[in-house]
Amino acid sequence: MTSETVTADLLGRALRWLRELGGTGPDEARKGLEELRAHHPGVGMRLVWQREAATGDYHYDLLLPAADGTVSLAFAPDRGIPWPLRGSQRSGEQVVLRVNGTEMTIEQTISTLDVLWNDTGLLTRLVNACLIEQAVATAGDDELSDAELQVAMDAFRRARGLLTASAVEAWMAERGLTHARLEQIVTVEASVAALRRRVVGERVDGFFAEHRDSLDRLRVLRMRYGALPDAEAAAARLRGWASGAGIEDLRTAAVGLATEAALAGLATCRIEGNHREDLGIPHGPDACDAAPGAVLGPDRLDDGGFGVTVVLVVEPAALDESARKVVEQRIFDEWLREQRRHAHVEWFWGSTARTDKLTAGLKA
Repeated sequence: MTSETVTADLLGRALRWLRELGGTGPDEARKGLEELRAHHPGVGMRLVWQREAATGDYHYDLLLPAADGTVSLAFAPDRGIPWPLRGSQRSGEQVVLRVNGTEMTIEQTISTLDVLWNDTGLLTRLVNACLIEQAVATAGDDELSDAELQVAMDAFRRARGLLTASAVEAWMAERGLTHARLEQIVTVEASVAALRRRVVGERVDGFFAEHRDSLDRLRVLRMRYGALPDAEAAAARLRGWASGAGIEDLRTAAVGLATEAALAGLATCRIEGNHREDLGIPHGPDACDAAPGAVLGPDRLDDGGFGVTVVLVVEPAALDESARKVVEQRIFDEWLREQRRHAHVEWFWGSTARTDKLTAGLKA
């Protein structure tokens, strides 16, 4: 969305609207924001709010992008909560559980889950969720008409096989969802889809042409070993064997070879389909031109084991429906990476050294 100049007319109209929000909840406030957007369609407005724990009241700020920064507009009534208490929280809001009278806070819970520090994918998804929510709110995609909501709801049900009213009710009951909460979930999903379409635009054909080779689909045999010597021995034997094997016998012979007792230490063995670019994440440059019979690895895996991969089949990329979805996702992922690079990220648990290192990694 383009950004027009923040004018006196816009500021005056926005301030009058903010003054009328006393006692209004976020859902009603966002509906009122649509009227303000209608008068100034070229301004990417975003409404943010904070609920004061001491009173339950909402405080709103309207963010307006300007050429050299962001204008933040708010109104604080005379009888609002005193400034020293703004942002305060009830002690119970920080408690996750209580066992025999001993409480565990959110910070203690997160710190206990050390796996979070090693799962950068999970932490990246948390940051992405915030960035997506911000983009959706700024664009105004988080409000659907009744007709749009019905279309989105029908698509949501079909995607999950919920084809009857009883199936929907059972699905909601299993998750403890009300109909209002279900509508919120569907609205968010539809809003994210609209954001994705806007980001992708008409870029699919050009992206595919530029990255065609990386989108080749490779059928591979993946083997995981617990110890490096076992993985190295397996890779050496596989390379010696694969150099003289016929491509038509590759799959059968590779699986048979992987199960031989001589390949001691084998933990898992499975056949997978991977795009060449995805295969290059653990295997690096060796995967860029890997042909049937290529043996990649051993490589250290995230779980501490060692992986050896045999390429069985290479299917050249074609822009079919499946490939189009992959391209759309990659374009969206690129957009998210760029948003993370410029995002201001604050973590409210863990040491500064840990969180600074994590944030630097997310921005890299």
